[in-house]
Amino acid sequence: MDSLDLIKAAITAVDPSKSSKLSKVTPATEIRELGMDSVATMEMVGYLEEKLETQFSDEVMIRIQTFGDLVNLVEKSKKG
Repeated sequence: MDSLDLIKAAITAVDPSKSSKLSKVTPATEIRELGMDSVATMEMVGYLEEKLETQFSDEVMIRIQTFGDLVNLVEKSKKG
């Protein structure tokens, strides 16, 4: 599973109502465009942390704006 697919799976797991919008998501799409609230966003991050067996720092997370930013973060965590 590539990083963007993993992110989409995380979104679907925490907010299934957003799954219909995921086909239009590209790396340039801003995360806020999906309409996820802060609780759903934190649950999505928790899902990713669990699947990747890592912890993302708050300092890094506040700079995440787009799905591309999130993909880059996931890719870095996969490399260790």
